[in-house]
Amino acid sequence: MPSDKRERPLSTVGGVVLAAGLSRRFAGNKLLAPFMGKPLVRWTVEAALDSRLAMIVVVLGYEHDNVCAALADLPASPRLLFVRNERYQDGQSSSVIAGLTAIAPSLDAAMFLPADQPRLDCSVMDRLIAEFEQSGSDICHPAVAGRRFSPAIFGRRHFPALRQLQGDVGGRSVIEANSDSATALSFPDETPFRDVDFPDDLAALLVDCSLAGANRDHSQTELVHGLGLEKARLIAICGAGGKTSLMAALVRALNARGERVLATTTTKMAIEEAEGPWRVCEVTDAGDLVARAEVRGGPVLAYRAVDRSRRRLIGLAPEAVDLVAQTDCFTRIIVEADGGARKPLKAPGPHEPVFPRTADTVVMVAGASGLGQPLDERTVFRAERWSSLTGLQPLQPVTPESLARMAVHSEGLAKGAPAESRRILFINQADAPERLAAAKLVLDCVFDLGGLVPERAAAGWLQCAPAIRLLRERPRSRREAYEPA
Repeated sequence: MPSDKRERPLSTVGGVVLAAGLSRRFAGNKLLAPFMGKPLVRWTVEAALDSRLAMIVVVLGYEHDNVCAALADLPASPRLLFVRNERYQDGQSSSVIAGLTAIAPSLDAAMFLPADQPRLDCSVMDRLIAEFEQSGSDICHPAVAGRRFSPAIFGRRHFPALRQLQGDVGGRSVIEANSDSATALSFPDETPFRDVDFPDDLAALLVDCSLAGANRDHSQTELVHGLGLEKARLIAICGAGGKTSLMAALVRALNARGERVLATTTTKMAIEEAEGPWRVCEVTDAGDLVARAEVRGGPVLAYRAVDRSRRRLIGLAPEAVDLVAQTDCFTRIIVEADGGARKPLKAPGPHEPVFPRTADTVVMVAGASGLGQPLDERTVFRAERWSSLTGLQPLQPVTPESLARMAVHSEGLAKGAPAESRRILFINQADAPERLAAAKLVLDCVFDLGGLVPERAAAGWLQCAPAIRLLRERPRSRREAYEPA
């Protein structure tokens, strides 16, 4: 059920839902066609209400009374406005113009949302909004493998050009005429942007969704929710195969929600890894960090020194992170707690990971690309230690069971984590069928092992648009066994 998510500040972008078309190729009004239990048009409007859009203008036209009736029982929201396009038969441009007329003068931009993309969710909309806010561009649109998709955001500077559109066209010509000021935000696949023109399109989407039935295996889940991080304050990330990528993805997601985020490391990180969705800040101690963060807003990546000979940033001491956590300067703190030597898998060394005492959540990361590869130093950082802890012999293929054992072993991935912290396993790089299948085997067996069983385990990817594709939660009996008294 949609709701106004007031804990996240709204953006200065208004949404225009284009729901006035004639559906000429569908043989009936496609927006009223049932999809997964509700009319097609509801999916876009509900997702928009769950996003950071400041207002949502639904432009009605063809069968406007019926479309309006399909949305009539939505929860009341001052952000939702319906306008009627009397010229809908003139094509999409007339709906673009009608929507712009209703956008509040105080807003900086408009996102034009097709009403026939039922897999477009609020997290995608918020990613586009965050990119628009941070990039400095005044046009932002999604792209998959270089191909442009909708929805697109247009800054107010382009409103006059959009009002000059004629016929059954959208803003493509405006984007092409201003390509130098447009940002293409890359996504890994087309799923969120698949639209419905013909009945077969709707049938294909239904088939895809039917595969998502058992245990949510094939449904993409927003990263923060999928990893169960909604209430996590201090998140420590350990392992290999994407720790810094996960930290950056979480910073983007939490910043899009309006949170104040600190990213740092308690060990070292490569200088080139410092490029990301944050302001890089060298600080002397916790007090210096708090003072600097209060001067300017936005996410911060903090470190205390530079090892130029090794091209490494030296992170904060765990005690300093604990001190910062005692303040209200940041609503979220994300800490990279060890190094992975750029390998997909690792076993921890004698003096790592280095966890802050106040870490309430530990996310163990592993790269699916290492599964099935020989157990050696090309695949596993500290391969000999991996062999000792899991019983897997050197040069044997790294098995899903051995990764599961590393996740639950007291000397494994989360060695030395605070006893009261929640443990989560995330398998990254599950972006190909064979890797996803291998990750599934890890998730299938991790809860059947003894030891420090994680609260949940997930698999997905972090490149482009981060997504969770597999998700398992610890059975209640196991959960009770390993929760602190």
